Amino acid sequence: MLIRRAIGNVRSQDWSALVSELIIVILGIFIAIQADSWWQAHNDRKLEQQYVSRLIDDVSIDIAAIEYGIALAELRKELADILIAAADDPESVRDHPIMFLIAVRQAAFTYTPSLNSDTFEELKATGKLALLGDENLKAALFEYYRFDQSMRQFMSLQLMQEFRHFEVSADVLSNQQDSWVQDNYPVIRPEQVPEANESLASIEDIVSAAARLANKPDAVDWLPEARGMQLIIIATNQSRLQRAKALLQLLETPEI
Repeated sequence: MLIRRAIGNVRSQDWSALVSELIIVILGIFIAIQADSWWQAHNDRKLEQQYVSRLIDDVSIDIAAIEYGIALAELRKELADILIAAADDPESVRDHPIMFLIAVRQAAFTYTPSLNSDTFEELKATGKLALLGDENLKAALFEYYRFDQSMRQFMSLQLMQEFRHFEVSADVLSNQQDSWVQDNYPVIRPEQVPEANESLASIEDIVSAAARLANKPDAVDWLPEARGMQLIIIATNQSRLQRAKALLQLLETPEI
């Protein structure tokens, strides 16, 4: 309809009417483009908020896992301390006989929490990382997950150290003691530390196991390494935790 009127205005040389018609057309196109841009920006903002919410959930879960990893490493450092004390004085295990038995098997256990990177990987794979308007946030995300990957290169070394511990601690426990630990505390958790007076059998048998440990030079020489490994894990996870908390604060702070 507008085109027909425009053609008619040209034929009749009604230039003022033609200009008015063109202005109406241009304004219509401009308004349509602006409305489409506004709607796209609105959808992008809504999608950004959804991704940020998912990232907050991911990092919050990470923080809980990292804190638990620190607690595990601190417990295992205590187990290593129990073994070091037992190697120096087998009678010391009378104060915590069950923890000694557990320590023989688990003082070198390691745990590296798996971070939830699904949302971040989705953002990268779909090209939607540009939705995050805060450049500092994007940089923090890359640094957070890059640090985690850099630390995972040491997991094979941790596994080798676990194997070494199993090797040097072999034959310290009797078959009965070993089976009891496997059945009751396959992996001891911070929330299930046994009472010092929990009994298995004769305390003298446990003191004898400590004496066997003290008479194994390779095991005695190894124990500081087991303890040191737990200290490294604690320090690494504390650094990971610091980054996670900083990232969470950035995610929860609206961009000004």
